[in-house]
Amino acid sequence: MDPVAALVASLGASWWSTLMAAGVSDGELRGAVRRGTVRTDKDGTYWLPEADPDVLLAARLRGRLTCCSAATRYGIDVLSRPLKPHIAVPRNRPSRTDEAVIHRADTLGRGIVVPVLGALLTLVRCLPTVEAVVALDCAVRQRQVRLSAVRSRLQGPGSVEARRRLDLVDGRSGSVIESVLRLALRQAGLRVDCQVLIAGVGRVDLVIGGWLVIEVDGFAYHSERAQYRADRARSNALAVRGYALLRFTYEDVMHRLPETVATVVEVHGRGRV
Repeated sequence: MDPVAALVASLGASWWSTLMAAGVSDGELRGAVRRGTVRTDKDGTYWLPEADPDVLLAARLRGRLTCCSAATRYGIDVLSRPLKPHIAVPRNRPSRTDEAVIHRADTLGRGIVVPVLGALLTLVRCLPTVEAVVALDCAVRQRQVRLSAVRSRLQGPGSVEARRRLDLVDGRSGSVIESVLRLALRQAGLRVDCQVLIAGVGRVDLVIGGWLVIEVDGFAYHSERAQYRADRARSNALAVRGYALLRFTYEDVMHRLPETVATVVEVHGRGRV
């Protein structure tokens, strides 16, 4: 197998034994290094010149990207990018570094990224509650994992808290900001339903107490004239059916969350008009 193709399949970096197992010959690998298409070091790590630094570090540690570092590579939304890569290494392998968050594992699986279920099992224990739920909301929405599969595999230290977090997950959530607002509103003691289908209106982001509709507009929201008219028609249709409507922006949720929650609590507290 061509060394460059083998490294591309490993996201740009790997080590000698894994490349040999993939069908690369030692002679082909040496030739690629001489030509400069592949780089190497004295520890037997091989990488492409354009390799992602996180992938390269995982290869040098003989580990796998896991937790949020793996989740992003599966297209799972995360609330914030990690400052350091999260890397799973064999439990009995000494790996001390300030460059990564190290997770010990009995089995790692194949490839430079752990399977999605393994990544989420680590993530639900490792990240703060809101960040973990945001990622799991997305993974369930995308049907990359079933909550029952995550729950059934949870065991050992941290499992009780992890199961509590799973109880907060809702795969119907439509976006990161919707997940963040839903969790904050529930923390404030409100009953929140998400992605509710209202006859004559369509699907709305959140409904509080059965009558207060919350819509959140992300970066992709557009304000062309046609959309403007559609939004007004939608607002009117909700009013006709006895719903109140509050609309918030990405900045409202991500940068002014306490004030946003306070507004919802105040309006809800006044009761249905």
